[in-house]
Amino acid sequence: RLLRERRGLSLEAIGRVLPELLPDLVGRPAGGLFRADVWREVLEAGKDDSLATRGRLVEVGTTLFSRGGYADVTVDDVCKATDIAKGSFYRYFASKEELFLAVAAAVARQVAKSFSGDAAPGIGPEEAVGVLAAAMSLHLAVVLDLTSLAAQRRPGYATALRSLTSTVGDAVRSTLDSRVVDHEPGTPDEVVARAVFEAVRRVVIADHSAPTGLLDDAARLA
Repeated sequence: RLLRERRGLSLEAIGRVLPELLPDLVGRPAGGLFRADVWREVLEAGKDDSLATRGRLVEVGTTLFSRGGYADVTVDDVCKATDIAKGSFYRYFASKEELFLAVAAAVARQVAKSFSGDAAPGIGPEEAVGVLAAAMSLHLAVVLDLTSLAAQRRPGYATALRSLTSTVGDAVRSTLDSRVVDHEPGTPDEVVARAVFEAVRRVVIADHSAPTGLLDDAARLA
């Protein structure tokens, strides 16, 4: 635990140094207490735990960023919500920005899955806009923040935005009426952009306290 938390060593690295560090308590050669078979089990369990912890951070990050927006969420907020030490957070993500990009990818998959489940096969573009706007509603803040950060030309965000629109666009493409052809009115990319704008419009109408500047953010994507 000391090697992992204070020295920042991976389980693989610890496995390499343990044979030299373990004392010879029973007259065996240095490292005689080291059990390679047991350590392999530790490594496998550690991989599972790491994947679970990373997934939990993305899950909680998705909730926090969707609710509070990128600017208002801190690493401390994420650590508190997941009940992990701040030092442990940085074993999985180098920064809040890196977590947000992982959240954006997760949101893209969730929106695409939700749209595919709710949209009837062969629907037209107008219906698709409404269904997709509803699918985006829970994570609208993430989509808008990603759009805004990409517009600021921050490294990685434009690529993440293209990936999000591509993932969601593929879901739209597989559902739309087959007569809709790319580069014509009502294409998947246009449906995605219009759905963002429609989702924001619904928020502004439903909540008069919502900043009208949200429509400007949505217009950037459109």
